[in-house]
Amino acid sequence: MSSIFVLLALVAVAYFLLRGRFGSGLTPSMQGHLPGPGTYEFDIVGESKYQDALEAICGGRTEDTAEHQTEAVLYLEDSNPYDNLAVRVDIAGHTVGYLSRKDARSYRQQLKQLGHERIVCRCDAMIVGGWRRSQTDQGHFGVKLDLPIV
Repeated sequence: MSSIFVLLALVAVAYFLLRGRFGSGLTPSMQGHLPGPGTYEFDIVGESKYQDALEAICGGRTEDTAEHQTEAVLYLEDSNPYDNLAVRVDIAGHTVGYLSRKDARSYRQQLKQLGHERIVCRCDAMIVGGWRRSQTDQGHFGVKLDLPIV
């Protein structure tokens, strides 16, 4: 029984040593937080496909436009069939859109220049829109990110 614990301990030590040495491989690494200027200037794309998720995150629609402050996670989506340089935006465990092609490439280039090309980052986000004043007066939700301006 004690030999199993010793073997598990050796495997764990080897794992952490190898992960430290080869940690910049193909899998995303730890999360970092990107502090923005508080202006929420970066629009994402594709939110129209994720309206149900955005509505659920905001707790439903109201007569007023949403201004729901939250946090987004930016995932590098190399296996995306439409764009292998895509950057997916998730909020509360739900995909809510993507960075535009131009912004995704710029974002990836900046990560690479900083030596963190595989890091998963978080940033502040705001869900806006999504009002329902009547059956015919209803707005789509959108997402704005508070990313640092470079």
